[in-house]
Amino acid sequence: MIKLPAPTQVLQPLVFFYAALSIVYWLFILAPGIGDEGLMSLYLSEGNKEGYYWLIQKGNFSLPYSLLVYPLSFIFPSYFALRILSLAGILFLYFYLIRRLDFKTQNFKNHILFYLFSGSFLLGTNDNLLFCLLTIFFTEVYLVLIKQQERIPLYALICMITSLFTRQMAIIYLPIILAGLILVYQQKGILRKEYLATLSTALVWFVLNIPSIQANGFISFDNKDTNQQMGMTWAQRQYLSQLDFNAGKLTEFTHVTWEDTFNYVQENGETSLPKTNMESILFDPVLTIQEFIKDLAYMVYSGFRQCGLGVFFPILGIWYFLKFGNRELGYLGGAQLFTMLVIALMIISYIEIRWLAPVFIMGIIGIESVNRSGKASTFLDFSNQLILFVLGVYGSWRYINLILEKQTFLSSI
Repeated sequence: MIKLPAPTQVLQPLVFFYAALSIVYWLFILAPGIGDEGLMSLYLSEGNKEGYYWLIQKGNFSLPYSLLVYPLSFIFPSYFALRILSLAGILFLYFYLIRRLDFKTQNFKNHILFYLFSGSFLLGTNDNLLFCLLTIFFTEVYLVLIKQQERIPLYALICMITSLFTRQMAIIYLPIILAGLILVYQQKGILRKEYLATLSTALVWFVLNIPSIQANGFISFDNKDTNQQMGMTWAQRQYLSQLDFNAGKLTEFTHVTWEDTFNYVQENGETSLPKTNMESILFDPVLTIQEFIKDLAYMVYSGFRQCGLGVFFPILGIWYFLKFGNRELGYLGGAQLFTMLVIALMIISYIEIRWLAPVFIMGIIGIESVNRSGKASTFLDFSNQLILFVLGVYGSWRYINLILEKQTFLSSI
């Protein structure tokens, strides 16, 4: 079989150029105050005036994230401090993956760097901290499954527990977290120090969240607009947003206001909108199925633009598990597929593709693992590198236009 050369030498400088353009755009060109970043910047600025205790007591800022970004907010404007921390998270994750996985191939470095600087990872939100924490945990589980190490390091267990206090959407990842723990500990058992690390970490975060628990009845998360929700829930607002978008009353990637949601419920009754995500799934089964198909297709389309063939890894991972009994690839592929299906099912309004970052990174790791196994054709690696090259050229051209025209990201979609 003729070995096809991967375009690594051309792809490496292109990916670095793409990453540099991404930094310029997201840090310096994009106007502050977009979406979640605007809210978090506002809360952080108020926290500077009122004090750190006030910030946590209000319950609008996750405590692990606030400990990192609060000091930076005294050096930089709030929105820029948020973005600087996001950039630091991306760089940390890149070097962590390169060091821990030790794949020693430029192809993997190119792939992971391209993905980390795609999309909106540089926006100033606590998403990146959540993704870093979860990626560390999943990577260490993978290293145990391939027998590169015997146990999950304590720092990875601490990261896993901390992720649950970083953003509420971590609950979506809980099933694959538990699956990873079961795979690791089903034969070896849990050591006393591992129990102590997880329990003490949870206890520390609970104690530090006491001000928020006393004031609000819940731990401090990214609770948006808690004083302006008018008794409505985010599930109600998202559901109405989707209804209005389907009716042509709302543009894509936007929400109705809290006032719109309140008025709709007043006019149509308390049961006219679902109050929880679970109620949203069951509220109108036909709409749920329609949105599920649409959202899953959107994930594949947007995921392909950001991580190439990594978005299709579940097919390969599950096949390798069924054919060769490969547990690590089965876990990576199954975890990615499960998370995509759950998010497509639960989120009735529009999906932000960065929510899938931890499992897309698992897909990229899986692609590299298959290439290293010797069981796959060299055409797989060549195709992936060629796709990344095309995506890199297109993405660089797009960023250059955004920078020159100073457009916001969503306005160009």
